[in-house]
Amino acid sequence: MKKFMLLPVAVVLVVNTLFAQQATEVNQKIQMENALESFSTSRSYFITNGFGAPGNTVGTPYLYAGWSNMWLDSMDNKPVKHSVTYPANFDLDKNMLIIKSGDNKAFAPETQHVQAFHFQQGDTIQYFVRVKMEDANKFLQRLAAGKYTLVKDAKVLFMRANYEDKGMVQTGKKYDEYKKEYTYYLVKDGVPVKISLKKKSFISALGNDSKALAAAKKFLETYNGAFDEAAAIEITEALNQ
Repeated sequence: MKKFMLLPVAVVLVVNTLFAQQATEVNQKIQMENALESFSTSRSYFITNGFGAPGNTVGTPYLYAGWSNMWLDSMDNKPVKHSVTYPANFDLDKNMLIIKSGDNKAFAPETQHVQAFHFQQGDTIQYFVRVKMEDANKFLQRLAAGKYTLVKDAKVLFMRANYEDKGMVQTGKKYDEYKKEYTYYLVKDGVPVKISLKKKSFISALGNDSKALAAAKKFLETYNGAFDEAAAIEITEALNQ
């Protein structure tokens, strides 16, 4: 009769833990592969010859006037460690990511699994993150990140030419124009609070966070410039130190 050796309980637990970890890693890899496959194959094709405005129209409703390089940063709430470089652009008016396919074709990929991505042109990087708003999830441009995240939303306005010649006086513009208006939010724990680029509005968004209020006060004591976008970025970074 064969005798079977019983493994110590500790060894059994270690072995089971290792198998569980391996199974989890495999499942996570499969989930990521499925998410990436969904992102890259959900294609509604359309033809594009560029993103510049037609005729004498000034500006564009897109992030760039042409293609730029884009990388995925997070999918299914996990970092994308080795993202493909995608030729891409972003429709600010529709809040829609656009990927270049080929033969002047483009498509809007499935982005329900995506939490973050970034573009790079030269030395300039622009980050986008998904933010849950009251009406829908939107990709907003991330300006500063940490415990507090500063983001901005772009609204595209199409302004028609309104030139008038009244003899001695000429008014208006001879060209149509795309203009962008920005709304800023300070996000903490996934909750966006709308702010204006004013000191009081920014401070109000901090609520009763005594540590953040102290950091903001310290920053403002030595800051003498206009409270613009750059200042909002600096003060947010100061809060996150």
